[in-house]
Amino acid sequence: MSRNCVNVLSVINSASNISTETINGRDHIIVRGITPVVDDIVMNRKLYPAAEIAKSYKTLERNPMPLGHPKLDGKHISARDVQAVNQYHVGAWLQNVNHSGGKVTGDMYVDRRYAEASDNGKRLLSRLDDMAAGNNSEPIHISTGLTYSGIVANGDSKGKKYDEIATNMDFDHVAVLLDEPGAGTPNDGVGIFVNSDGTEQQIEVVNLAEAQTPDEVTPESHSFFQQLKAFFSANSKQPKEEVDPMKELITNALKAKGIPTEGKSDAELMDAYNKSVAADATAKEETPEEKAAREKKEADEKAAKDKPATTAANAEEVPAWAKLLTEEVKSLKVQVNSGQEAEKATMRSAVKAKFGMTDIAVNALEGEPLKELYAQCATSHGLSGAFNHLTETKSISEMPE
Repeated sequence: MSRNCVNVLSVINSASNISTETINGRDHIIVRGITPVVDDIVMNRKLYPAAEIAKSYKTLERNPMPLGHPKLDGKHISARDVQAVNQYHVGAWLQNVNHSGGKVTGDMYVDRRYAEASDNGKRLLSRLDDMAAGNNSEPIHISTGLTYSGIVANGDSKGKKYDEIATNMDFDHVAVLLDEPGAGTPNDGVGIFVNSDGTEQQIEVVNLAEAQTPDEVTPESHSFFQQLKAFFSANSKQPKEEVDPMKELITNALKAKGIPTEGKSDAELMDAYNKSVAADATAKEETPEEKAAREKKEADEKAAKDKPATTAANAEEVPAWAKLLTEEVKSLKVQVNSGQEAEKATMRSAVKAKFGMTDIAVNALEGEPLKELYAQCATSHGLSGAFNHLTETKSISEMPE
């Protein structure tokens, strides 16, 4: 699967988060709470799911923060390249990376003595000192470079539509952009990135702030089917040319319930499946014990109506052993139902954590669809790219400006 490069633009704009600490006998400036990426954000019609971010955000830990995106002969290179370190490093890095509250945050550390040894480092120190002193309120832009594998899938998140999902993300660096005050956009921020093996890739630039403005919302964009299809597409190992796993699951689920599927369009299958899920959510399937008890009750009620009043009165005098048996049957049914609901709750909890589904979507799952998703939770083992920075097939990307 091909890898894509992207640079995500965000800002440092709070002087209250800047402090100074002594580390290993040297003064360091620390800027708390930098935000490189946000959960479920859609940038340039690409979704960055919370579940994928959770798998990859640790690759940001102790990432270099060069002044600008490193380039060699006019083409972008990894911030870990020796020449990139020599020319662009200013003693800054990202640390204490955390993923909570719907976003990734970290702290920028700057070794003051190291920074003072270069002109670029001095410029960074001057800007941070002015911001901390309140002499300069202009935000400092940062651009997070990462690579990802894209999967085709249509849907929407936070009011913005997407047609691709970013998976297997790997972060290379977080560039400080003193000379690029937010002019970059997805349209004019394209560059070329060169991998360690010499392969060239285009770099796309996106803006984190602009991405938080919702698109015009339509009712169709929030369908349960679209959410579920996006989750399946993002976690399927099958190429898109092969059978759509989501369509296959829906078709099988409808067939299992005796609902015709032959010749139906995708829209008709969606409608039939949504109606089936809604019916399951509102009418719990009757167990054999419940069915027997209901039929017995109906038969007893019919017989009571047909008997004379004296017979009906005598029927009310139920023997003690019969009352005890009835109570035991009721208790057994409560235990059985409780066990079934507990099992469903366990499966739904695992599915929600695995695919990042909403409570409404996951609680609507019943029967085979729920079991199919739960089976993926038990057998799928994603590998974090946290220790794969230097593999020859990795590419690096830069973020929007």
